[in-house]
Amino acid sequence: MWGICFDSKLFQCVVEYETCTDSTTVNIVYPVKGLLIAADKIRKLENPPQFFNGELVSPVNHPEIVGVIREIGWHFNNQDYMYFITVNGRKRSKRYYNKDLIKQ
Repeated sequence: MWGICFDSKLFQCVVEYETCTDSTTVNIVYPVKGLLIAADKIRKLENPPQFFNGELVSPVNHPEIVGVIREIGWHFNNQDYMYFITVNGRKRSKRYYNKDLIKQ
């Protein structure tokens, strides 16, 4: 399952998680493995992100630029995933959305 984490360790980070047998905790499996967090610190998301950390992408309007997804966040007003990329080892500060990127 996918969700937004509100625990201080991964605050507002998009995570993939599994519910533990006691139903009060979840086990984070993405982007960090083996981290246990209280289940009430996760807000469930209906669909997984379109892109994942480490994946090669290009902006739709600049297909000659190739970057790597370095972080996935959630835009609360737009109710959409937002991605941050690294190009040639340099972090870009621009937020990209699903419609703004294509896979390489």
